[in-house]
Amino acid sequence: QQQQQQPLSQQQQQQPSTTRMMMTTKKEDPHEAVEDYKSHMSISRTKNEGDSKPIEVAMKFGGSSLANYERIDHVANLIKDQIELGYRPRAVVCSAMGKTTNNLLSAGDFALEGRVNLDAVRTLHTATLEEFGMPDHTAQEIKALLDECEDMLNGVRMIQELSPKSLDQLVSYGERCSVRVMAARLNQLGVPAQAFDSWEMGIFTNSEFGDAKLLPSHEESIQEAFSKLDSNVVAVITGFIGHDPNGKITTLGRGGSDLTATALGAALGLDEIQ
Repeated sequence: QQQQQQPLSQQQQQQPSTTRMMMTTKKEDPHEAVEDYKSHMSISRTKNEGDSKPIEVAMKFGGSSLANYERIDHVANLIKDQIELGYRPRAVVCSAMGKTTNNLLSAGDFALEGRVNLDAVRTLHTATLEEFGMPDHTAQEIKALLDECEDMLNGVRMIQELSPKSLDQLVSYGERCSVRVMAARLNQLGVPAQAFDSWEMGIFTNSEFGDAKLLPSHEESIQEAFSKLDSNVVAVITGFIGHDPNGKITTLGRGGSDLTATALGAALGLDEIQ
């Protein structure tokens, strides 16, 4: 690394910083340099008239962006608008809705004390489903996930143990419910979409529960999974979670949803990650 950095250091000594900036931007006017920089940002990019190829992107939305049905509706319409502007979202990565992750962790603490209560999580998702008039199959999928989560909490209550492996499974229910709501809303708006748990789309990790690392083979597995999916269908994918080689659910630690979106975008060679 030192050998690679040395030439750069010598170049920096030979050229003033302002000169290097002008060489990088190739602009003499500072205002033009700013505009050139903005033109490369995803928020400023637009599809030029006559362009035939859509801009392929991965989009990531965190919990605050998906806090309730109003925010989900806003995001879904934003995705639809981006498609109309010439973008093609190959992957939409979603975190859990609002404070669902914290509520699940609290439910785990209560279970250790002998109480099982998932009311806050159920209420948020049920109210969202009712507000949108979601199809029965979506409501049934989410109910099944939350029932499974409650069964798990009852197990925690009985054995009085909540390991890192169990915690990873516990918090995963938030993302798994979120993507199903988002995909259903997109379909209601006329945007073909399908919800996926991340491992269905190639996100595989080691077995370091709570802070798992992507396997070296993840790019190949992502490419293989997406090769089976119509590129015009928006894949709505759980952020933050993956599968280890034994099929156990893992979490990617802080910034896990960002990592998911980045891994997908890099593996697929997308134009942008937003």
